[in-house]
Amino acid sequence: MEQEAMLDALHRHKIDLADRVLVVNSGGYLGESTRSEIDYARASGKPVSFTEPQ
Repeated sequence: MEQEAMLDALHRHKIDLADRVLVVNSGGYLGESTRSEIDYARASGKPVSFTEPQ
């Protein structure tokens, strides 16, 4: 669990540094952590786009 929390914090930090977020969602699949990161990016005002329709 500690490693998972560290990875979540790292991903959020990367989102903070980004101008926009591109989600690579092969086959339209989005996992729970990816959904959380999308929500975080949107709440931070970052544009989010996807490689495939949701």
